[in-house]
Order: sequence, then C-alpha cells, then structure tokens
Amino acid sequence: MTENIPFAGMRSDVPPVRPRTPSPIRKVNEAMANVPMPARDLDVNPANIDVIYAEDEEVFRETAIHELLKVGFVRSNIHEADNGIGALEHLAKLQMEGHCTMPLLVLLDVRMPGMDGRECALQIQELVKKRLLRREPFVVCISSIHRQVTVDEGKGNFQVVLPKPINTAFLDEAMDLLRKWWTLGHGRQLAAWKTFDPSQLDIIAADTEPVCRLAASTAFTQAGVESDAVFEAEDEEELMDLLNEAQDGDQRRPLVILLGTAAWAPRIREYVEQPKHEQSRRRREPFVVCTSVDSDRIGGTQAVEHFHAFLPGKFSQNDVKWCLEFCRLWWQTRSDGTADEEDGDDGDSGSEAGSLSA
Repeated sequence: MTENIPFAGMRSDVPPVRPRTPSPIRKVNEAMANVPMPARDLDVNPANIDVIYAEDEEVFRETAIHELLKVGFVRSNIHEADNGIGALEHLAKLQMEGHCTMPLLVLLDVRMPGMDGRECALQIQELVKKRLLRREPFVVCISSIHRQVTVDEGKGNFQVVLPKPINTAFLDEAMDLLRKWWTLGHGRQLAAWKTFDPSQLDIIAADTEPVCRLAASTAFTQAGVESDAVFEAEDEEELMDLLNEAQDGDQRRPLVILLGTAAWAPRIREYVEQPKHEQSRRRREPFVVCTSVDSDRIGGTQAVEHFHAFLPGKFSQNDVKWCLEFCRLWWQTRSDGTADEEDGDDGDSGSEAGSLSA
C-alpha cells in the first residue's frame, strides 16, 4: 500500500490525479486557437459520420464494429483505440480531418488501461467548456457496468449509456438521440459542467476525538472551505442525522465527510446504497475521506471499499489539496440525483454556505 500520500479508495472509480496534461489535450490547445467552426450539415447520415471507438478488448471491439456497419456506418470512418489516450489522439486529429460538417461520434468503454472512459469523457468536456474543439463530439458509453454508470453516476459525462455487447436496436436509439442533439440542441447536462470550488463545499467532520475533528476541519478551511459550512459529529447517530439533514441542501454544493472513525463508514454506505435498489439515488451522495490517524493501515484492509479517498495519518496542506483534486474529479464525473431531476433543473446558479439544508 502506498504510504504518506493521499490515495483513492474503492468506494468509487475516481480518475487519477495527473500532474501533467495528457499530450493529446496539449495538441488541441495549441492547434485550435482562432480556427473557425465548420458548417453544419443537418441531414445526418451514418455513412458520413466519423466514429472514434475506444475498447481494450479486441473481441468486443470487433463485435461492436460489426453492429455499427449494420446500421450504416462505414468501416473506413471508424477509428479504433484501446484506451482513452488513443481516443483523444483521434479526437485531436479529426478536428481538421474527416467529415467536418457531420457529427463526430465517440464510443468509450469504461474500464481501460492508461486512461479509462470516465476520465476521457471528462477530458473531452473540459475541452468543450474551454471552446477548444472545432468538432464537439457526441460521447456514448458502451460498458458491461452500464447499470453502475447509469444509476450510481447519473450517466456522468456520457450523453448515452449502452450495455455491452451492443446491438442494432441500441445503436438505432443512440442515433436518434444524436440527431436530436445535432439538429435541435437536445442533450443532457453533463457532470463536467458542474462548478467545483472549495468555497462551495459542505463538510461534515466526524470523529470521537474533538482534537481530530478540529485538525481535519481546520485543514480544509485553510484550503478554502468556508468555516460556516463545516459541521461536526462526535458520534455515529449525530453523523447520520447531519447526513440526512444534508439531503435537503443545495445539490450544487459537493458534500464531503471527513471520517476519523472508520467503524462508521459501513452505515454511510448502506444509507447511500439503499435507494439504488429502486433505481434511485440520494439527492446528495457524500464524498467520504478517511482522516483516521490509522488511515494507512485501514487502506490496506477491506474497509478501503467504504471510502473515496484517504489522507495519511500525518497529513499536510499539500495532501489536502490532492484530496480536493480527487473530490473534484469524482464530482465532475458524476451527475446529480436522478436523470429526471438533472434534466429539469433550471435553478439559480448561486449558493450559500452556513446550513446543510436549504
């Protein structure tokens, strides 16, 4: 187990913190400045659509390509990759090549080496937000864990989530949504567009020891969290009361639990998971950080599955910044609430600290 630095837990698949920007992203940054947008052809024909397909298992890739050809895509227009980095390479290249007046379709598996589908989709949306893409892609997830991506993550940064292996019926449905997106501007509000700022976090510091609660909460306020957005729980029942109260709070504010008592973690997970049996989710799922002085040992046990991130026993402000970056990546790869809630949310963008509930 890695010691003395923050590390991700198994509570969710958090994309890795990258000290450097991946090279395909830098290529787009350098090449797309002041390049005009192409004209848009509204007569969408699969035969003229460029496809980027990232899948690390060749059998599934060939099966999916066979299905794509059935619904009218052309083999020479399908660009294959075995991970997210390869998909970004193709994306950079196709900004100035291919059928520029037609939609660009990106198909991503979730679990891939090097860069997975979640991180790739996030990187794409970061480019879209910065208006660095001449050709904005329609991003589709094809995965054997499609239920997790749909229910647990609210579809994240994917416009469509399809099960693996795909068939023509699924592709026809995706094409219908692509046409509406391309011609009418209909699409999901994607997770990457959510704001993340430490000053907009709500924090619950939970520990039996007052000095440990104070140390954890102080470290995060020094990193930019508002002091009146920090709440303390000295026992498990108080923690659960605060977590339940937080469900009525502002969904646009990430909720973070700094948990110093690892024995309380299973109950938090049970609380979060219970609605998912009915294809629903808690309004505000917390990002759970282990702040125990024994976190290095806990991270090497089965308890790792209850946490999103771990701070080392003797953590520094630099460790807190890394932990906040884990939280940002988690926050911006997961949509809020149910699909109906997120698609219908036209609320005011402002938010205030000081209360876990509205």
